[in-house]
Amino acid sequence: MNWDRINVWTNTLYTLIHSLQLARLAEFASLDDLHQHVVDAEAWLDRECSFNSPLLETPFGGGKISFRRDPNKHFTSVSQQFVKMLIQDLTVIFDEMMQDSLNAHGFAVPDYPQSKIEKLATKLDKQKYDWARKGCLELVAVRNALAHGSGRWNDKSILIVRDFVDPVPQVGEVLLIGVPMLFGLPPSGDPGLMLVHAGSGRYRRG
Repeated sequence: MNWDRINVWTNTLYTLIHSLQLARLAEFASLDDLHQHVVDAEAWLDRECSFNSPLLETPFGGGKISFRRDPNKHFTSVSQQFVKMLIQDLTVIFDEMMQDSLNAHGFAVPDYPQSKIEKLATKLDKQKYDWARKGCLELVAVRNALAHGSGRWNDKSILIVRDFVDPVPQVGEVLLIGVPMLFGLPPSGDPGLMLVHAGSGRYRRG
């Protein structure tokens, strides 16, 4: 089991929160410097791309990159998008790790994340760790609403959580997820902990 995937995600979470808070305290400093910062970011990685992408032949453009919206005035929407991006990325990582764990147990791998969760949950001590199953299902439901429901609860997401979320969300209800939820995974169902309690290995937080 490659636990470095979740450690990299966690370190990215900490780095982004730290950086955004510093930027916010400085009122994002000089917004006019954005273009130069984008140019400087080209040196963050050794390669632009590991394959011969047609986009490499496309000119960068002569226009200057600038903020379309002042992040000082729109920090709430920036924060919401920040959380949305991280949750969707975490769900992809979790799905990959579940597949590894299912293979290690000799299980056939189902197509859908919630089916993978339920199959791995058969290896759990239900009295101690049913919260992990519920939390992981919640993660999948939230990701589904964010990615496929325009940030609103849909029938599929509600079906995943209706047995343990009270009151049950309504179709079309806006889904609000704050930064604390990114740290609230252990009490509501840390994906890594579920994988460990299902017997897949050791969990490390990076």
